[in-house]
Amino acid sequence: MCLSNVRCVMRDAKKFQNIKGVARQKGLGLPSALFLILVMVLIVGAINQLNEMNAAAYGREWLSMRAFYAAETGAQLSAVYQLSSETAPACNSSFIDNLNLTAAGLSECRVDVDCVTQNPSDGLTYYTLTSTGICGAGPAEATRVVQVRFSQ
Repeated sequence: MCLSNVRCVMRDAKKFQNIKGVARQKGLGLPSALFLILVMVLIVGAINQLNEMNAAAYGREWLSMRAFYAAETGAQLSAVYQLSSETAPACNSSFIDNLNLTAAGLSECRVDVDCVTQNPSDGLTYYTLTSTGICGAGPAEATRVVQVRFSQ
């Protein structure tokens, strides 16, 4: 039993200091919590960067697919010109020059088609159509080339 409040408080304080671990603990919780928060922020940042890269890759893939279909459209249109009975443009390096497409899905795309003829000794005329589809502009531009060869 304590007679004086000051003596009791000091005696109780000495008891708490003698308990194992209490005297050695220097506040490990705060640094470990800050470290954990920092690691979480870095993980979220890395996931965000991966998401942005995937979105950009998807956009480039979509643009590339549109350019391929634009080139295929130009090749088919050129083949129809050559194979039909209608008068076709002259078969040269500017067979179809900078044709802007307006169909759904191919807007903002253009087509250039080069035509080359060969007349070997077998009596047939061989046409080589090189169609270049271009979609987009500037750094977000995709180009695809389709080549078709047929005889008439």
